[in-house]
Amino acid sequence: MNPSPAAQIAREVMQPLGEQQSGLGSLYAQIGSLMSAQSSGQVSLPDAVTKAMQQILGLRLNTAQNISGRDLQHAVRMSGQFREASLATPQMPASGTPLDLKSALLSFKSLLKQLGTGEQLTRPAGQPAPPSRQDPPQAQSQQAGSGFWAGAAPRNLQSLMKETNAALARVRMTQLVNSGLTGDDRPQAASRPMDIVLELPLALGHETAVLQMQVGRDGTGQNENEDAEPAWRLRFALDLTATGPLEAAVSLRGGGTFVSLWVERKETFNNLDAVRETIEASFSDAGLDLQELRLVRGLPPRSAAQSGGLIDRQS
Repeated sequence: MNPSPAAQIAREVMQPLGEQQSGLGSLYAQIGSLMSAQSSGQVSLPDAVTKAMQQILGLRLNTAQNISGRDLQHAVRMSGQFREASLATPQMPASGTPLDLKSALLSFKSLLKQLGTGEQLTRPAGQPAPPSRQDPPQAQSQQAGSGFWAGAAPRNLQSLMKETNAALARVRMTQLVNSGLTGDDRPQAASRPMDIVLELPLALGHETAVLQMQVGRDGTGQNENEDAEPAWRLRFALDLTATGPLEAAVSLRGGGTFVSLWVERKETFNNLDAVRETIEASFSDAGLDLQELRLVRGLPPRSAAQSGGLIDRQS
């Protein structure tokens, strides 16, 4: 079957976006570096730029406090993936409503242009894998800023423009993948793709990490009873300096919760294994009926985290 005109356009757009994109962590690292230098008097940035950077930093999910379901829901809503859908609704946003990430990045880019910062689209080094609803989630390692130039050097604003363009390309790529127009829904795949992929920035002290999360209905086809309770799948990947790469798969079905957690670093695995009972108790405290918790040393093969490989009852 030939792709629709919309799908053809989406696939053509994906190529240049793929060349421009970089992980959100790169932008946040550069903003953090410049904010720190600004506080110590090493650089001098326009007040409007400082305010815009603070706004972008404020869109991170704060891990210093207990994260509730409402907090996570808000972070998802502010991820920028639903910007155009919200603009299409007839209701006008209330005064003072915070911008979502994509809107904040577009506003920041416009500000930098007004200040005379030119655009130089380049291919960033160390690009993360493209977002996907079909393939397993990919962790993005925490990034360091590219540095700064003393005083009011225009190159500081140029570095922000470069990282903002790369982050916008990443957000737009993810939106296209979620639209289903990019060919990510491969018919020959063993399982249906996830419904949505999201990338959420997390505040870890003065650093930022990026959580890639995929959510979808269970598409294994094992239960054809329309009256059965819906089954859901959640997958995520995270790479922290303190823990190393982590991947998880969660299945919610039949009232039970099944969890698999893959840990690359031996020390992190041992630490988690030592508090396994505490982890299990936290599910109960949250009102979830944990049926299985698997801790696995090493990351899964790229094909093992697909639907159907989430829960291995034999292990």
